[in-house]
Amino acid sequence: MVEDNDRSGMGRRSVLKSIGVGAVGAAGSAGLSGTAAADDSSTHYHNPTGPIGFGDPSVIDDGNGTYYVYGTENPYDVIPIAKSNDLVSWEYIGAALDSTPGWHSNSDAGAWAPDINYWNGQYHLYYSLSIFGSDQNPGIGLATADSPEGPFTDQGPVFREADLDLTNCIDSEFVVVDGTPYIVWGSYYGFYGVELTPDGTDYVAGTDFQIAGDVGEGPMIIQENGYYYLFYSTGKCCEGYDSTYEVEVARSESFFGPYVNQNGDDLRDLNEFQSGVQILSETDRFTGPGHNTAYQDSNGDWWMIYHAEGVQEQDEATRTLMADRIQFNSQDWPVVACDGRPSSQSPMPGSGSYDCSATAPILDGTYRIRNLNSGKLLEVYAAGTSDGDNVDQYGFTDNTCQEWTLTHQGNGEYTITNANSGLLLEVAAAGTSDGDNVRQYSDTGSSCQRWRINSVGPGEYTLENVNSGKVADVEGASTSDGANVLQWSDNGGWNQRWTFEPASPWD
Repeated sequence: MVEDNDRSGMGRRSVLKSIGVGAVGAAGSAGLSGTAAADDSSTHYHNPTGPIGFGDPSVIDDGNGTYYVYGTENPYDVIPIAKSNDLVSWEYIGAALDSTPGWHSNSDAGAWAPDINYWNGQYHLYYSLSIFGSDQNPGIGLATADSPEGPFTDQGPVFREADLDLTNCIDSEFVVVDGTPYIVWGSYYGFYGVELTPDGTDYVAGTDFQIAGDVGEGPMIIQENGYYYLFYSTGKCCEGYDSTYEVEVARSESFFGPYVNQNGDDLRDLNEFQSGVQILSETDRFTGPGHNTAYQDSNGDWWMIYHAEGVQEQDEATRTLMADRIQFNSQDWPVVACDGRPSSQSPMPGSGSYDCSATAPILDGTYRIRNLNSGKLLEVYAAGTSDGDNVDQYGFTDNTCQEWTLTHQGNGEYTITNANSGLLLEVAAAGTSDGDNVRQYSDTGSSCQRWRINSVGPGEYTLENVNSGKVADVEGASTSDGANVLQWSDNGGWNQRWTFEPASPWD
C-alpha cells in the first residue's frame, strides 16, 4: 500500500484500550445496514470489531480454533498481532518484529501489508518494505516463526522492484496452486504474480506474469464456485475521513487469468481508480473500507476482514478492524454485507445464520442497477432527458444515464431518480397491467413513481411498483443491449432480479 505508516498520534494505551470495541453487546450499534435497533444478544457482533491501528489485515488460524490477525506497522508496533476465538473479539498480543527490517536503503521505510501463511512447516509472514511512494526500490520480505504469536525471525527480501524490473513491488498475497507457491502483488502500477521456490523464500526468475492494470492495490485471491476471485482496493487511501477507498472484484477460471468483472472488463485493460465493479463502499459512519483479506469460519462461510480508515464515533481518523460476511448471488458473484456497505451489526461467524432478507432497507445513495439475468445495467435510452424517455438495459458505458439515486420515502418505499436527467423511474400512465412500460418522468407525486426494493437473495432484489404491485422485468428475459424494461407479475425469474452497486464514492 502507498501510505504513511498510520501517523494518527494514537498512543499504545489508547490502542490497548480499544481492543474488543466490537465485542458482543457494544453500545450504540445499529442494524445490519445501520438503520435498525441493535441486537445485543450473543448471536451478533458489532462493527468496528477493533483493534484500532490494524491496517491492511491478514488472518490465520492455528488449527485449534484460535485466529490471529496482523496489521501494517504503526508508530508503536512493527506488524501488531491480536488473537480471537470468533474472528470478531480480539485480544492484543504485541508485535511480530522487534524492529523494522533494515534491508531497505531508506531508514524511514516501514513494514506494511502483512500476509500470514502456514507453509513448509512454519508460519511465513510476508511483508512489504517501502516508504510513501514507489521510487526507492521497495520489495517484499519474509519473516518466519514456529508459532503464530512469534517470535518471528526476519529472512530478508524475497524480491525487490529492481529484481523484476517492475514498479512498486508491495502488497503481497501468497497463493498455492497445484502444490506450487506463488506471490501476487501490486499497488497502482499493475498486479503481477511470480512463482516462488518450493520453500517460499525466493522467487523463480522468468516466471512473472501480469493479471491487472493500474486499477488498484492490495490484491487478494480466494477460490470458490469454480473460480478464482480477485478482490482489490481502489480509490484514495490513507487520508482518514477524506479517503475514498473501496473494494472491487473480478474473477477467472484460471489462477493466471484473465480476470474479468461484471462489466466484462479484463482487469489488464483497466488503469483508472474506481473503474471496476464495487462490492464494498463507505457509509456516513465508516469511511474508506478496504485492503481486505478473506477467511472461512467453522461452517465454511466466507468473511471479509478489512479496515475502515475512519469511524464516525472515533475522535481521530485511524484505521480500525472490520468484519462482514461474503455470500455469493445466483450468478456466483460475491456480495459483501448483503448490500455492499459495511454493516453495524451482523450474526456471529460460525453461527450458521445470515439472512439478507432480514436487513433494513438499502441506504439512500446513487447506484448502478444491474439485471441479474443479463448482467446489463438499467438506463435511460440514449441518455434522454425528456419526460417519457424509455428505460432499457445496456452494457456498461460509464454514462450517468446508467446511475440512479435512491431516496427512501418511508414505509420501505423509494423514488428512483436518473442521475443524468433528474427524472423519476415510473410505470407509464400509472398502468397496473402486465407489460405496461417503464420510463422516466418528472415528479408527479403518483404512487406509480415509488418502488419497494425487496430482498430475494444475497444482494438480489426485485423492484416492485407501489401502485401496481408488479415488478420491473426485462422483456422476454433478453440479454441484449437495448432490451426493453416493463412491469410484470413476479414469477421469480432472474430477469426480474436486480443488484445495486454504488456508482461513486459517497459524500
